[in-house]
Amino acid sequence: MSLLMMRAAILAQGGADTGPPVDIGSAWQLDTTRRPAGYTLSDGNRTAINTSGGSDYRRWVPSARAIRPTDGRRYWEVLCTPGGSSQFDGYLGVVSDAMRPHYDTGWNPISGGSIGYRGNGTLWSTDDAPSANSTQRLTGLAPYGAGDVLMFAFDPAAASLWIGLNGIWRDDPVSGAPTWTAAPSAAFHPQIQGRDPGDGGTLRSLPSQFSYPVPPGVQALGYQDPDLRIYQAHAFIEFGWDTDLSTGEVETWLDLGGGARLTCADTSLFLDHGGGTAFSAAHAALYIELDLP
Repeated sequence: MSLLMMRAAILAQGGADTGPPVDIGSAWQLDTTRRPAGYTLSDGNRTAINTSGGSDYRRWVPSARAIRPTDGRRYWEVLCTPGGSSQFDGYLGVVSDAMRPHYDTGWNPISGGSIGYRGNGTLWSTDDAPSANSTQRLTGLAPYGAGDVLMFAFDPAAASLWIGLNGIWRDDPVSGAPTWTAAPSAAFHPQIQGRDPGDGGTLRSLPSQFSYPVPPGVQALGYQDPDLRIYQAHAFIEFGWDTDLSTGEVETWLDLGGGARLTCADTSLFLDHGGGTAFSAAHAALYIELDLP
């Protein structure tokens, strides 16, 4: 998303609570350079379906972008393809940085610190080096299949994953213990696996794509931190904007060609025509700036 669209999106958040979700960031795609031959990608490379891999196909497709330990907790969904089986045999979840190169090896995405939620209601994860090994950690989870929506909340710093299905969390991602915690990794990638023909899913990473609300304290997977933050504004007009502007409170703001790194804690009226950089105002009833260096 461009900086201009991010700025507009932030201002739009001041609307009614019944308004549509605001996307700040960009939709994540699956990695086209790591697509095993048995999969077809569609929907802007967000959907992967096993169309020719056959049954018991143990390959998978990771996301192109990574969740880093410093990214904070993230939420995403996977819509299981409606044309798949009623109960998937494959795994959906996250793969570690060490496991990512093995997408086409024929190993399920559950070793090397990866975490996989299987369609039969089990969870698998192995912290050993990537291999064909598989360790079942949990049983009795809700099974899933065609048309279901899987919910994931992930803390990359702790390698902890919470899972949910069709609006119901198995463990509360706000106050509950994670469903499973794996070994630390330099990065994690959401992944899609269709182990049988017709199985697969769509990676959802933005609020407008989600079926269910993002848990408090968690950001959407596709969220990107914007350059502009406005905490309160009654009117805001900006032309020729630049980055790193922060506004604590403003009644009226007119900015035409203003510079960067402007911080305003409180103002009633602000007129900026070609202003310079690094300006701060703790309080201003009236401020007019014209062609200053």
